Amino acid sequence: MITIMRMIQQLGAMACAVVVVGSASRASAEPAAPGPSKVFLEGGLAYGYGMSNAGFLEVDRGARLQGPRSSGAAVDLAGGYALVPNLFVFGDLQYAHASTITGQNRDGDTDEYGVSYTSVSVGLRTAVAIGPGEVYAQMSLGVVLPFETERDQRATNGDTRTTTIGYNTGLGGRGEMGYHYALNDRMYLAAGLRLQAFATDNVGRERVRKDSPSGNVDREVYSTDPNANNAQQAEALSVQDMRIRLGFGYRF
Repeated sequence: MITIMRMIQQLGAMACAVVVVGSASRASAEPAAPGPSKVFLEGGLAYGYGMSNAGFLEVDRGARLQGPRSSGAAVDLAGGYALVPNLFVFGDLQYAHASTITGQNRDGDTDEYGVSYTSVSVGLRTAVAIGPGEVYAQMSLGVVLPFETERDQRATNGDTRTTTIGYNTGLGGRGEMGYHYALNDRMYLAAGLRLQAFATDNVGRERVRKDSPSGNVDREVYSTDPNANNAQQAEALSVQDMRIRLGFGYRF
């Protein structure tokens, strides 16, 4: 009986040793949990409306005036670095386009405006974990690079005129708020609302008119000098828009 009890004790000790060794082996085989992310890269697509200071357009053969609502798409790329948990400094590069509704005067001639521009900004992003992801808010300041607006006029007789006006680099900023839905520890989907505005002018830039089929080209320079020859009075322009943005991000 004593011998059997000793054997049971020895088997119990051996079993405990196997459990301890097995647990240690599993612990050493399991990968370490990833540390907090320091860097993110993010790409996005957006669509929305422009809020410009352009004049009203005639519509329905001049029967009424309507605001020059503009809409279009934008694409952007952003990257950032965590200063502290949930607070990032980031940079953002965006290309945006918007075109207005098509106006129509009493003669049936049509008129449409469009603008495309590239902007760069730097700012701060903060986030708070909620549900399967996080709510984020960000604000950045930056510049809009030199760009052109385009006006496309088409007459009922088939003649066309394209007018481009150049604008200089301008200062501005953008803000955004939305939600990051976590796909896993690293990848996430983004959805948010972005507002932005940049102010610029056309001092020293050209207005170019090209007529077709005549081929005539007319050029004028914008100036702040009222006595300048072959020049137009310089104008200021504010590029503003509001867009819904969807994106994909990855954390390192």
